[in-house]
Amino acid sequence: MSRKGRLLGVAFAVFALVCFVATYDYSRGRIPQTRSALVLDVLAVTNGRECARDATEIVTRYIPLGTGRADAERVLSEVTIDPPKPWFWTPAVENSTVSEGTTIEALHTIKATAFGTNLLRIYLGFEDGKVKRVAAEVVCHFG
Repeated sequence: MSRKGRLLGVAFAVFALVCFVATYDYSRGRIPQTRSALVLDVLAVTNGRECARDATEIVTRYIPLGTGRADAERVLSEVTIDPPKPWFWTPAVENSTVSEGTTIEALHTIKATAFGTNLLRIYLGFEDGKVKRVAAEVVCHFG
């Protein structure tokens, strides 16, 4: 009986260790694979852990004031990641772009974890077909 209890204890300890490592690993999130220099710069500055972080300066490097609307939309379409492919959760990737008259609001996932995602929210205001206002922030979405 003692041998059976010891074996059960070892099995439980191994299971707990695997769960701890998996939870820790996926709570930090994987470094997303991306071909977007904008996403890489935002993640380098914010470290992907900060919520409500202003990213306007970084986005302005890629979409400077005076950029044409077509060029700005092209840059926004390139803001993508290839999410991690874990075995026990499905990453939530939220990408949307809404255009209303002279403004564009884009929301793109830049990091996905088992416990939430980090999103890059970009607001662009246009005047005469050129970018007049830029605002961007990194926001967190838990759940």
